[in-house]
Amino acid sequence: MQKIIMSFKKKVWKLKEEFKTSNRSKNTNQVETIEVIIKKNGYIGRGESTPYIRYGEDITNSLHELKQIKPYIENGMTKKLLQIKMKPSSARCAVDCAMWDLEAKEKKKEIWQLLNIKKKPIPLNTTESYGIRPLTRLKNDIIRDNYPPIIKLKANGKNVLDIVKTVNKVSQSSKLIIDFNESLSPNEIIPLSSKLKKYNIIMLEQPLHEKQDGILSTFKHLIPIGADESCHTTDDLQRLKNKYDYIIIKPGKCGGLTEAIKLKRLAKKNNFLTMVVCMFGSSLAVAPAYFLSLDGANINNIEVPKIMLDDRKYKIKCQKQLIFPPDQRLWG
Repeated sequence: MQKIIMSFKKKVWKLKEEFKTSNRSKNTNQVETIEVIIKKNGYIGRGESTPYIRYGEDITNSLHELKQIKPYIENGMTKKLLQIKMKPSSARCAVDCAMWDLEAKEKKKEIWQLLNIKKKPIPLNTTESYGIRPLTRLKNDIIRDNYPPIIKLKANGKNVLDIVKTVNKVSQSSKLIIDFNESLSPNEIIPLSSKLKKYNIIMLEQPLHEKQDGILSTFKHLIPIGADESCHTTDDLQRLKNKYDYIIIKPGKCGGLTEAIKLKRLAKKNNFLTMVVCMFGSSLAVAPAYFLSLDGANINNIEVPKIMLDDRKYKIKCQKQLIFPPDQRLWG
């Protein structure tokens, strides 16, 4: 058997500006990630992911997970067995993505070919995301970005109407996604949907806590609703029917590209719309999400390289609301 060596470490990346959400208010100008490197037969595969505080993950317990899985990887564990041995987590995502990168290099193929994606890599349209910020600054940022066709806004029940009114006034043709990060209560969702209906909103992303979303199956959605925290893997799809219209797919949340592509394709078969999203991190963390989007998501929310102050060599190019294919020297 060829010798396999796995290593891992913490990485800290700076953002160009603070990015606040209803559940993210500390260290908002940087992100801590984990990087995995797998070496085999002269080839190197890399993966990166951001621990999810929302799910009880942090750098310490993620590094502990990686320490535990390291002997199995070095003994030749396959991606299929990895899905069984590790829970869906950011740690598993970093390992899984490193394994995909290694496989592409060993087989001298590109990721899109390994995934059986039907179209070659091309620049993709993506959203423009804005964290919670003063309304004057939000208005100026939208003008600076030349009135993006699709805008994703972080909000909560108290500030959402002011935010939406401001954005609608400055850019009436923009379609809006409102990401509540579970900040609404069940008794708010119906009246707030009614108030927001007259604006150009195409999705309310995770308005309720995942344990309180039962009410979503009891009324007709005036605005489509997306499942983020309520949907981790393919195991969640059946219970989300009649509750949600969109499935939000993140490689880190799914535990890697293997489960993420499976979830995206199964969601489509079950008549869900899909949006691909990636957490903050370097272009190495964003690259797998690009290929998920290339496979045919309804909305792409993967413009993270635009906000990164620090990034990798061969970073992913973003121009206006386009994200370009990753350089193979970066990943895949």
